[in-house]
Amino acid sequence: MTTEPSRGTALALLAGLFALGCAVRFASLGVQSFHHDEVITAARVVPGTFGEMLHQVKRSESNPPLYYVLAWGWVKAFGTGEVALRSLSAIFGAATVPLGYAIGRELSGRRAGLLAAALLAVNPMLIWYSQEARSYAVLVFFAAASLLFFARALRTRDPLDLTLWALTSALALCSHYFAVFAVGIEALWLLVALRARWRAVVPAVAAVGLAGLALVPLISAQVNPAHIGWIDEIPLASRAFQTGVSFLIGETGHVIAEPPRERYALLPTFLIAMAVLLVATRGTRREKRGAAIGGALGLGVVALTVISALVGKDYVVERNLLPALAPLATAAAIGFATAGARRLGPLLAAVLCAYWVAFDAYVTQTPNLQRPDYGSIVETLGPPRVPRAIVTWKLAADPVRFYLRDRSLRVYSGTIPVRELDVVGKSTVKRVTGVPPGFRRVARVRFERLTLFRFMSSRTRQIPFYVLRRVRTGFGSDAVVADDPIRSGS
Repeated sequence: MTTEPSRGTALALLAGLFALGCAVRFASLGVQSFHHDEVITAARVVPGTFGEMLHQVKRSESNPPLYYVLAWGWVKAFGTGEVALRSLSAIFGAATVPLGYAIGRELSGRRAGLLAAALLAVNPMLIWYSQEARSYAVLVFFAAASLLFFARALRTRDPLDLTLWALTSALALCSHYFAVFAVGIEALWLLVALRARWRAVVPAVAAVGLAGLALVPLISAQVNPAHIGWIDEIPLASRAFQTGVSFLIGETGHVIAEPPRERYALLPTFLIAMAVLLVATRGTRREKRGAAIGGALGLGVVALTVISALVGKDYVVERNLLPALAPLATAAAIGFATAGARRLGPLLAAVLCAYWVAFDAYVTQTPNLQRPDYGSIVETLGPPRVPRAIVTWKLAADPVRFYLRDRSLRVYSGTIPVRELDVVGKSTVKRVTGVPPGFRRVARVRFERLTLFRFMSSRTRQIPFYVLRRVRTGFGSDAVVADDPIRSGS
């Protein structure tokens, strides 16, 4: 049997893992351009007054307000650049690492805690959303905190732990509505397991329920089918499969408009399967129970989300299932830490962590695994010299406008004065079709994942919106941005 590390050794190792978690998040924080949803945060939700921010959350978002309240104060101090705004998420992402240690220690022991912290420190999916100016890192942090106090309450039955569980659960709900599945499972579990202490359990569960009810008016105001219309265009089975792949290697598929890279998930799949096998065949009773709690919570979140999609609204997409990731990672960590596995388990965990670190570094060097590089596109475009129209992917319109930093407009109808036509398409597009008569191609610049085509006319032409929509970029849905030097002040 392998003995547990001493408290001092464990804390020293945890400090190193925390430093690693910070390094892999902050070192590459500004490598990628803002994606569409991040631009919504930076340009629409947080720039104005506090009241304007709340109005935008109600009008144009589909998430609760906690992250935006934090981000609103954050940008007032640090600004809306990539590093400045994303650093808020990176802090919450790094802070999840010691929570992983506490959860693993609570459910199994210090060795499991250290391995859980290691997995959470370098998991590519968690790093991706620790570098996104959205609510997901905050969601993961408070969902993990809720899991910690849930596990402690099961053991101690202490009213203080129940109170802390209720507080962190309410904060998780205020971070993202999909926390309801994890929190709901924990609440039901506590009501059954601690029924003899119902005088302490019921008020805690009721407080969380009241927090959820307080969000109902906001949920009703935010209902907008357009926010989720794209989800059910992808088969449910494909999205469920892609969730598993993303949990193992991060976002490599539809989120970045790229084919999924399932092959990168083969080694992590094998190693996680080994962890499950180790705890099932060599685990002690405590280890099996701890792994079962983590596995039941994680798989329960996935199952409830899929059931809700089958009987009601379909919101199954990998980032909405993030509350499942910390409990599943903890279950795997307990498997790797199984005392009966001796050195084999930690060795397998080390291989997995090394693979993830290498993959994380690979992503920073591989544009095809990153968010599209809108910043470089706009730098090449430069300020408008003549009236121009930019035709691009629907989800690229807001990022392009953000990086233009002028008064460009998203156009939905009417006639647009155009002398320069810029088409931002997929890198696979060799020739643009649908260009209006009178325009000739003067430039083609490739940016790994995207290609910029520039067309010029000898004079300014009035081009109807519907004609510009006929220009093919290689994406399924396109948008038009009008950029005039008079309007922009160039």
